[in-house]
Amino acid sequence: MRSFESKKKISLLVLIAAAILFCRAGALYAAATAADLDKQIKQQEQQYDKIQKQISTTQKKLSETQKQEKTVVQQVETLSQKITLTQQKVNVTTLNVQKVQGNISDLTKKIAETNKNIEHVQDKLSHRFVAIYKYGGVAEFNLLMSSQGAQDALSNSYLLGKIAEQDEALINQLISEKNELEKAQQELQSEKTKLEGQVKNLSQQQNQLKGEADERNALLAKVRKDKALYMAEQAELLKASKELQNTIKTLLAEKKRLAQQKNPGQKETVYYRGGKLAWPLPIAGKITSTFGTRVHPVFKTKTTHTGVDISAPHGTAVNAADAGEILYTGWLKGYGQVVIVDHGANLTTVYAHLSKIETSEGTKVKRGQLIGRVGSTGVATGNHLHFETRVNGEAVNPMRYLQ
Repeated sequence: MRSFESKKKISLLVLIAAAILFCRAGALYAAATAADLDKQIKQQEQQYDKIQKQISTTQKKLSETQKQEKTVVQQVETLSQKITLTQQKVNVTTLNVQKVQGNISDLTKKIAETNKNIEHVQDKLSHRFVAIYKYGGVAEFNLLMSSQGAQDALSNSYLLGKIAEQDEALINQLISEKNELEKAQQELQSEKTKLEGQVKNLSQQQNQLKGEADERNALLAKVRKDKALYMAEQAELLKASKELQNTIKTLLAEKKRLAQQKNPGQKETVYYRGGKLAWPLPIAGKITSTFGTRVHPVFKTKTTHTGVDISAPHGTAVNAADAGEILYTGWLKGYGQVVIVDHGANLTTVYAHLSKIETSEGTKVKRGQLIGRVGSTGVATGNHLHFETRVNGEAVNPMRYLQ
């Protein structure tokens, strides 16, 4: 019989221990999720600051070179930059909303659990109060009087003391649980108020985003209909391409100089050894504009396109076409948010109009590694990836490397 009771006690202890471990694991999971959200929020805020800084630098350069004159590309870019910054605000606010919703969910569970604990303690106390009401102090007195000697009386007195302590502990537990409940309810109300404010803020930002996008699209539509504006835009974009060529040459030369300064006589790391480059998107994607000379269907004018445009939904992953090192990340006139990868031997690949940059300068990347997301930043009529291959900064047909 004693063996059976012992087994029951051991089983009970095992179950309690398992329950404690389960609760702790749940708490750790919740904490990890909250920590992950905090990390994402911090990253998005840092990205916002970086984009804002890069855009301020670009605007300063534009104002210095173009004085008060507003060119077509500058007007489109100004609107595109506003859209990018507002989108970044939306990203941060969306993550904050998710965090608050998680807090509300946790507090709601905590309140339910606390109410359950209160009911359990109240049930125990109600049984004790019924017993005290029925028997008063007679039961305790009879127990002491029925003791078989002093030792037995001491034991019974000790047991009665323990019962009193247990009653006191139950009352204290009830008070503590009710205090916890009140605190959790106040926190819940505070989080709900915070959520209302953030949801309202998010809605305003999304409306602002739509307004900015509509204004930008209207301007682009006007440019596409007006031959003079269109030609001015194309001339500016060609100039931006030349600037990119010079930027890449300068960056490559500086990189080589620093490498030689750090490790004299060391040969340059060459990642690309020939063969096909990997397709920069995880989906096939339709090529909407090829490399080379383009003829406008209405104006019949000829313009030069320095890469290929591949259509893809907003946010689609953009991957490195081959192993290399990130030479540049940031905003470039006409191109919007850009990533440039150095593959060695003066070969670079350019990924433009990105909605998000997922890498940083100096990072070594593998073939097919995520480096950004498809978007329509800069001068772009819709979501797509503008992909270029350049040798010593000069644009060459990417299809020679992709096919």
